Amino acid sequence: MKAQSLTFALLTLFLSACSNNANSAPSAENIAGPSAIISEADSAADAADWGTFHAYFTDPTHALKPVLVGVAKLKAGEQIHPPHRHADEEYLMVIEGRGTWSLNGETRPANKGDILFARAWDYHGITAASDSPLEFVVFKYSGREVAAPKDPNPELPEEQVQ
Repeated sequence: MKAQSLTFALLTLFLSACSNNANSAPSAENIAGPSAIISEADSAADAADWGTFHAYFTDPTHALKPVLVGVAKLKAGEQIHPPHRHADEEYLMVIEGRGTWSLNGETRPANKGDILFARAWDYHGITAASDSPLEFVVFKYSGREVAAPKDPNPELPEEQVQ
């Protein structure tokens, strides 16, 4: 319960801080929909060999396009995919279990309550410990009317870019 409260507080703080023009009224085409509370049962669940991903919010908002807010539940020893990179910024927060972070080729322990921030084009990932499942929240986004940064290494193989 404590992790859920912390996750909700972090999400609220994050989304309020991302407003890129709080003084102007949003136009209808910039609004994804009404404010909402989505339960895990109502999230879009996607089961895979590594575990389950629950997508809660995927529509653009007044300030963000694209956006992804979800929870990944990794089985022990698993990862969604190897460390990767993309033009969007991303936060990952461990809410249960433990594992290993990967950030720009370096690894370190991932523990409950840890948060990773990955700038655009930085390699990042997380793997559950071999003896522990792991759950993490993801906030992946780009700002509206903010050009995606240019890929600093466009010669890298395409499979490493997501």
